Amino acid sequence: MLPLRLLFMLLGAILGVFFPFVSIILKARGFSAEAVGFVMAASALGFTIAVPIWGHVGDTMLGRSKTLRVACVTSTLAVLGLLLPIPAFVLALLIVLYAVSESALSPLSDALAVNALARSPRSYARIRLLASFGFAVASIAAGRLYDVTGFGPAPWLWAACAVGLIVVSLWVPDVPLARLQASAGRARAGGSFGLALRIQPRLRGLLVGLACIHFGITAGFTFLALRLIGLGAAPSLVALSAGISAIAEIPAMALVPRIVARIGLRALLSASILLYAACFVSWAFLDVPALIVASRIASGVAFAGIATSSVLAVGQLLPPRLQGTGQSLYQMVGFGFASVLANAVGGLIYGSGGPVPLFLCSAVLAIAGAVIAWGSTPARGEVPALPELPDVPELPDPVAA
Repeated sequence: MLPLRLLFMLLGAILGVFFPFVSIILKARGFSAEAVGFVMAASALGFTIAVPIWGHVGDTMLGRSKTLRVACVTSTLAVLGLLLPIPAFVLALLIVLYAVSESALSPLSDALAVNALARSPRSYARIRLLASFGFAVASIAAGRLYDVTGFGPAPWLWAACAVGLIVVSLWVPDVPLARLQASAGRARAGGSFGLALRIQPRLRGLLVGLACIHFGITAGFTFLALRLIGLGAAPSLVALSAGISAIAEIPAMALVPRIVARIGLRALLSASILLYAACFVSWAFLDVPALIVASRIASGVAFAGIATSSVLAVGQLLPPRLQGTGQSLYQMVGFGFASVLANAVGGLIYGSGGPVPLFLCSAVLAIAGAVIAWGSTPARGEVPALPELPDVPELPDPVAA
């Protein structure tokens, strides 16, 4: 259990030292709001394409732990490339490569946790809150550092956290591979992610609902930072905004097991989405940095409910050997497909109309997402029957159970 706890704390830290600052790093390098949106959209597109591939490789080829280590190495190489004197288009390509590699970290960590905690799935929230703690501490500390130094140390901090992730992942248990390559053509079509969608139809509705809310979540991460900078805030205040949100996630996630026991995953997910919709409405009109930062407490509570209930819902809908794939599909639609639209369309909306139309649109989509996700999320007390994987011949498995 200790290696799993350390894994999630380092996962939060590695994201905290870099992810909240990507848009303002691009801004500092001379990118316009529209150009930032374009680069972030291209990154999200790369994320969308890559994340199910990482999940397929983790579930069927290398194992989830080993695939996580590969992604740590490739993402670190991309981030360290930012230290070189490179033109703007190369910088943009490195950000895209970073997103492609980073896309593996959260879903594979979630898959490892869901499988390791199979006998007590509600304990996942207590593990996941360590990522929020690591993110909060790392982002706030990094923001203070970047006020003094600029963003030069960011790649080195990412690399240090990546080394820690690689080392800790060596002690995190994994389940055997899902052997699909010897099965019938129907099972092979679309790889493990195609199989997951076929054997569990409810997963589709859940993913559509999550895509709707994650449009606004991504728009907030990308353009709320630009909004704060435009209002005269320093990078440390941008970091504080992200950090406060992550801090608010910690007690919220600690309460998730009790909340799920009382009202169920379905009600928790829908209520959390509606709370985030209220935050979007506030961001459309607030023009005081301190009030925007304060509102992130509510968005942090909402995100805690969305993140944990989404992972647990996927965990209930799919068998253990497809958890890497299932969690990757969640990341693909939430932080991939939805992010493409949020950054590309959101950049155009924000550049031409500012925060009001962008965040009101996000609120409308969030409400639609709550309605759609309601019908596909397991209800209180429901234990969905896990679909069977296609029968395949037994093969030696290189992954330790």
